Amino acid sequence: MRSIAVSLAFLMFVPPALAHHSVTAFFDRDTTVEIEGTVTDIFWRNPHVSFTLAVVNDAGMTEEWELEGGTTNTLIRRGFTAESVSIGERVKAAGAGSRRGEPAIFVSHLLLPSGEEVILSDREAPLRWTSPSTDETALASAADVAGSGIFKVWGYRDLYRIRSPLVLTSAALAARDAFDPRTDDPGLKCRPPGMPNAVLNPYPMEFIDDGDRIIQRIEEWDARRVFHMSEDARGQTQASSYLGYSVGRWDGNTLVVDTTQVAFPLLDGDGTPMSESVAMVERYTLSEDETRLQYDVIVTDPENLVEPAIWENTWVYRPGLEVRPFECTLRDTVSPVYR
Repeated sequence: MRSIAVSLAFLMFVPPALAHHSVTAFFDRDTTVEIEGTVTDIFWRNPHVSFTLAVVNDAGMTEEWELEGGTTNTLIRRGFTAESVSIGERVKAAGAGSRRGEPAIFVSHLLLPSGEEVILSDREAPLRWTSPSTDETALASAADVAGSGIFKVWGYRDLYRIRSPLVLTSAALAARDAFDPRTDDPGLKCRPPGMPNAVLNPYPMEFIDDGDRIIQRIEEWDARRVFHMSEDARGQTQASSYLGYSVGRWDGNTLVVDTTQVAFPLLDGDGTPMSESVAMVERYTLSEDETRLQYDVIVTDPENLVEPAIWENTWVYRPGLEVRPFECTLRDTVSPVYR
């Protein structure tokens, strides 16, 4: 029989959905749905891995449930691969339920036939049914990174957060109200997000010293940004792009980056519009022991924002972390959740 438990989850803060497509537009993170069934299909791809389960309901009828999880890269880092579960195996799953009542969850926890429990969401979470073994999230010591400065691979420590709610113009409010995530979300079409979305995600990124430029490699959507560091780069223009034109400078141990000429229609995954008048100031502040990177981005858009929007998070160095290929892949069929 199907076992479904729905409970209210206590959340300290739920930030607007920026990365991938807007998960919160389709799934309610304030509820937890638990199911158990047999795996009938596995779709191993980015931006989200998905499974289907055959679940027998209380009436004895078999229902097909869809489970959507994090990226392949996140799961691989947690020791879960495409071979970790097979079609025909029975598993238990828990996660956020569909907002429209569809048989679907954004899965956070999966209990395998072996008794191993894995976290499948992109967010860190405590285990639900089992006890943790060893802590694999230990951070590097100062001795591990001495002298490398900002130029290494960084993993996120804290999920990004917005300092205060967005204050929108009337035109922006109307545009956001008209936004339909099932048809208007670029992420569903594997279209990479523009700034600031490109940086606000829970995946690794790397800084590379390239002389009078700094290259920023971001795992999500395989983004590659260029920060022009020479003095004559200021005041120059180039064709607008979804990542914009970025000029950087050092302020002590802080890399300050000014970005303009961003050509992307959305500020976030909730449909808040963004104009080409937008300007962004980022600050990457390196800790004294070079193991942490404090980040904030201030977004100004007079056409859509009454007040500047500010997001912040913390990156940390973990030995052995790599920026993996993302390679978004469209499904052959559209998930019922997004129809």
